[in-house]
Amino acid sequence: MKSLLREIKLEGGFNFRDLGGYQTNDGRTVKSGMLFRSGNLSRLTEADREIVKQLGIKKICDLRGMDEVERFPDPIFDDITWHHTPILSEEKMLGQVGDDTDFADQLRNTKPGELLMNLNHHMVTYKSAFQNVYKVLLTKPSQPLLFHCMAGKDRTGAVAAAILSILGVPREQILEDYLYTNETLEQMAENFTEIGYNNLPNIDQDVLDALFEARAEYIHAFLDGIDTKYGNIDLYAKEMLNLSEEDIKVLKSQLLE
Repeated sequence: MKSLLREIKLEGGFNFRDLGGYQTNDGRTVKSGMLFRSGNLSRLTEADREIVKQLGIKKICDLRGMDEVERFPDPIFDDITWHHTPILSEEKMLGQVGDDTDFADQLRNTKPGELLMNLNHHMVTYKSAFQNVYKVLLTKPSQPLLFHCMAGKDRTGAVAAAILSILGVPREQILEDYLYTNETLEQMAENFTEIGYNNLPNIDQDVLDALFEARAEYIHAFLDGIDTKYGNIDLYAKEMLNLSEEDIKVLKSQLLE
């Protein structure tokens, strides 16, 4: 199968790509230039900003928590509306912890990949968080949307997987899209080093590798959770996201060709 992934190279950004080109189960295709996903945008250069403008993006959903937004703010674009649509509350960053244990301590006391398996499993239940993304998507739905978090992997990956699933893109294509993050690990590490975001001392390397890599079992945990809890993506869209048949029709008419 020929890859349809369309990465857009940026000087100060990474994991930035167009979700267009994927074929759906009914033979249609996701339009190019309508849905974009990315990692951290705070280091975009002037040249990068010009690329974003040229792509025609009109809406940005920032999936990060307020602490991340304040520390690493998105650039301001005159003709792009910015929407804070955090997927996780601050106390649930990277997992269902429920106590005062800091993140480094969590990693020291977890198996490789366990936190992200838990995260993707629990994201299925984050109702209002995902609903807010679709409110933005359905507001002026003809306008191209960019959504992102810090790595452009877990929160961004779940949002991408849900949207593509609703549009009818098969799981193998969604998995391909999710795993492409592994092609950008070098740029991700550089970004996190420069912003001082990866200072996690005394953590086993296999735990760190599992944290930064995109692994198939992570996104499968999210998609399997949808099937287990709701039965299928259509019922998830209706019962969890409160999307009507007309909403789905609008999304498909604007995002598919």
